[in-house]
Amino acid sequence: MRTNIVIDDDLKDKWWEIKREADQLNMKIGEYLIFCHDLRKKMANKEKILEILEQPLSEGVKNVDAIKASKSMWKS
Repeated sequence: MRTNIVIDDDLKDKWWEIKREADQLNMKIGEYLIFCHDLRKKMANKEKILEILEQPLSEGVKNVDAIKASKSMWKS
């Protein structure tokens, strides 16, 4: 899918800043914008995620690191 984005002249400096950041991460601009959107959504849910980690739902380990948890899921 292709999306055309129209940038107001007042925001062209910001656009080039976004382009540089995307290039540094070796991403297309569309991928970078989606990445930022997903990151913002996660930040909005940060308090809820921290609450779940503090009080696990099914007698899990408190304050367990997410990476540690996902790795342990694959151990038999």
